[in-house]
Amino acid sequence: MKQTLKYILERLLDLLKIAEGKYSIAIALASGVIVFGATFIANQHLAIRFLSGGSIVFALVSVIYGFVALFARTVKIKNKSKARHLDNLLFYKNIMKFDAESYVEALKKNYNFPSSYKPDGFDLDLAKNVIAQARVVFLKFWYLNISLFFLISSILLAVIMVLVLGSV
Repeated sequence: MKQTLKYILERLLDLLKIAEGKYSIAIALASGVIVFGATFIANQHLAIRFLSGGSIVFALVSVIYGFVALFARTVKIKNKSKARHLDNLLFYKNIMKFDAESYVEALKKNYNFPSSYKPDGFDLDLAKNVIAQARVVFLKFWYLNISLFFLISSILLAVIMVLVLGSV
């Protein structure tokens, strides 16, 4: 059981690294959009200034969510289980619905551990850590989705600004 929980924890830590790498890219792109939009903020056409300002604001919101997500590391652990049986016990969105005892029992049942196996305190501590990491991964990807929404919006406004600028 301990090896299974350690493997799941390693996978979740790898997902954390992936999320943080994506944040770095999103923050760099949003910073580039801010610099690009700032070059057109003094344009004499109202539409160009409006699109440039909107692009900068959306990129700033994206950067803010990016930094908030980079520092999202703590979550509250509830003792009550919301899940009894889920098919994929390795998926972080499913893991976060369990408490430690029910997660260990679900692993024992789904992965054919001996029914006589009694989890010890180390198993439960590992399970608590796995659940906490799953919740952090969920938060990071949730913030990433919000950050990417604002980043894509700012890029679209920048493209529209270039198109309007080309027609003026």
